[in-house]
Amino acid sequence: MNLIVKDDKLQKYRDHIQVNAALSVKDKELYDRFFFAFTQLLDGLSERKVVELLMNCPAPIGKLSQSQAYNTVNGAQEIFGVLNFSNSKKMAQRYIYATRLEEMAAKVEELAHTLVNKTIKTYYDEDGYPVVLADATAEKEATLMYEKASNMLMKAGKIKGLTEKDKFENPNKYKVAPNVIFTDDMSALELLREIEDTEFENVARDGAETEEGTTETDSTES
Repeated sequence: MNLIVKDDKLQKYRDHIQVNAALSVKDKELYDRFFFAFTQLLDGLSERKVVELLMNCPAPIGKLSQSQAYNTVNGAQEIFGVLNFSNSKKMAQRYIYATRLEEMAAKVEELAHTLVNKTIKTYYDEDGYPVVLADATAEKEATLMYEKASNMLMKAGKIKGLTEKDKFENPNKYKVAPNVIFTDDMSALELLREIEDTEFENVARDGAETEEGTTETDSTES
């Protein structure tokens, strides 16, 4: 019997979100469509309303058939997770704000890189080897710009909850409690031992045995 494993066609979009994996032009267009559906769901629209919106809004986001629109809505929820709409508008604003911060950080990094590149000059040492140097002032300014970009990314990560520590469940919480039996009848314990192959702790006092022991002690002393 052959095991058939279907590729997850939506994983590339999750990779794009998590590690900024590159998308083709066509995939980027589809991603924008998924993200549009996602933001509409976060804004409180029902799945049916989002489907209608995708069918009627302009291309390339819209002008979809009903089946395409439903597939887009389902795909959006699979990419971004099953949604909790109790605080939908706030969630949407947080995600959009974080995305904007990431875009701003990328722009600042690009400007810093361009700033340094414009001041780069090539010199030749005494042996004729090329030496590439950039203006010290430009490098210092670019360093500050990179720090600002890093702070933006940290803020975006905090907004998305990426800086929060993972919560681990205490494994002892799921351990099965040991069997604790209170009885004076030792034969019941022997029967239980035959039925259950598990450890148990006898914390009961055997009254008969105690009485016998006391009797023997008393007789010995007398």
